[in-house]
Amino acid sequence: MTLTLWGRPSSVNVQKVLWALDEFGLTYDHKIVAGKYGGLDDPAFQALTPVPRVPVLEDGGIGVWESHAILRHLARTHPEHALGAAMADPAQAAAIDAWLEYGSTSLQPPFIGMFWQLVRMRDDQRDAATLDGHRSAVMGSLAVLERGLSDGRPYLAGDSFSLADIGLGSLLYRLFDIAPDIGDATAGVCAWRDRLAARGAYQRHVAVSYDELRVT
Repeated sequence: MTLTLWGRPSSVNVQKVLWALDEFGLTYDHKIVAGKYGGLDDPAFQALTPVPRVPVLEDGGIGVWESHAILRHLARTHPEHALGAAMADPAQAAAIDAWLEYGSTSLQPPFIGMFWQLVRMRDDQRDAATLDGHRSAVMGSLAVLERGLSDGRPYLAGDSFSLADIGLGSLLYRLFDIAPDIGDATAGVCAWRDRLAARGAYQRHVAVSYDELRVT
């Protein structure tokens, strides 16, 4: 059954799914929609999701929406893969799920705030106090990740690469690009970032230009 991913590749949430699809070794069609590309009013897209945003994965006629839900769907439908097998083990799945939720609730919102201030706004639109608040929240989240990576743990959920690393690690390229010094106090996070950056799928889908999002 052919998979179809709907979403623009410049979206960090779409990048999570692109990264995962490559890690699972899956073949898929990619319909580039949203943002400047439009397409969210396509009836075929609207039939898949009640929410007009990306990513959406079309799999056998069903629509799976929300990036972390898509990651879990891929794990459930490919239990033979190491990423899927980890989610079939209750202890591993608990750790992975917790990190995915933490990424959604605590790390990504202030990261998006920083990104908007520094990339999506002109200089005269930025607010220093708002930016400082987002930066402080991101640094607090990085400190939590640092504790999670303590004792030399190579990946968030343990010794093996997992969906948790995709869900949260997809933010790191842009985060360290817009704020190169933000990880100065978190050596473990920086080492984890470097491990992720060595992966081919990360290089193809995450460590890419986001110039189309810049406001000049």
